[in-house]
Amino acid sequence: MSMTFTSDVCYENDNELLVLLKGYSALIPPLHLKFPLHCSFIEVHAFLLHQVLLDPHLEQYPPSGRYQQSFWKWAIGHLERMNKDEEDSEIDTRIYGRYLSLISGLIDPSSPPPDSYMTYYWKPSSPLGSANRNGHESITLLESRTTIESGTTGLRTWSASFVLASYLIANAEMIRDKTVLELGCGTGFLGIIMVTIQKYNECHQSHRQPLPAVLLTDVNAGVLSRCRDNVQLRCNRSSNHPNIFFSTLDWFDALSLPLSENAVAAFLSKARVGIVIGADIVFDPSLVPPLVATLRLALSFPSTRMAVVALTVRNERTLAHFLTEAAKELCVEEVPHAFTSATYFDLDTAGVDAGLDVKIFKFTLVS
Repeated sequence: MSMTFTSDVCYENDNELLVLLKGYSALIPPLHLKFPLHCSFIEVHAFLLHQVLLDPHLEQYPPSGRYQQSFWKWAIGHLERMNKDEEDSEIDTRIYGRYLSLISGLIDPSSPPPDSYMTYYWKPSSPLGSANRNGHESITLLESRTTIESGTTGLRTWSASFVLASYLIANAEMIRDKTVLELGCGTGFLGIIMVTIQKYNECHQSHRQPLPAVLLTDVNAGVLSRCRDNVQLRCNRSSNHPNIFFSTLDWFDALSLPLSENAVAAFLSKARVGIVIGADIVFDPSLVPPLVATLRLALSFPSTRMAVVALTVRNERTLAHFLTEAAKELCVEEVPHAFTSATYFDLDTAGVDAGLDVKIFKFTLVS
């Protein structure tokens, strides 16, 4: 979805107010937000009222009530301090009303954080058919706020996905006009990024071609269902993409012999994949053999040029084991990069995975 920011103070490139909106929409804890003290009370107040509290998108896909409660307590405190220094300044009763409705609700601070909508804004190098002054795209997802839920880590978006998204946004030619296969699709974040890049390419073609397919796969049925729901949210550009497919794919099936009875090989033979992507898919040593086998099978098809994988370095031994096993059958190249989760997305650098390195690797067949 392409976003238009209507406030008169938001016409330039990213500024303090837009960063604040991005932080609120992505549930960055207020402790890690910067209140825009360089703006006047009138500017900040109008922005918080119209672009945050009353924004139609955020009303339909709001952050959790628990997060809103902490955010508005923090914002009102800053507004009240600013209020003392400027004449004829008054906080709109609707802001107080929202906060009072939240603190009077039944929110148990000791319970696990509830699932919440998250909206991520990012700015392509050129807007996607957009005439608004900001040219920001957005992705909205319903995500878990816990590290593990229902036995899986796939219900939230992790740092490696934002890093890989930034790399692919900056190198969009890698996926334009190509069928994309994602291993471990999680919340659907990367899938929506792929769709947006493909649609950008379509907007700038003189002769329209059918959009290439995006194949989103996971072994966990709950994750795949959440991914499908997110991709199909009407606010996301992916909602009307005609060639998105969701499939259960168990990497362990890639170890089956003979190949005529191999479910992964059968899936790939029909897919005609151009590029394979994955983020944060190496976290358990037991997954290394089936993942390497899946990558080898995918790259054995002539249509598949490469696989690009972003991995957060949580355990050096697990990563080294994966790279050693992959190098026995594939050409492995580490891709130098300077991307972080803040490169395009202005995300909290003090949250989960803070301080951990994310590495990007490219895999091809040994020539």
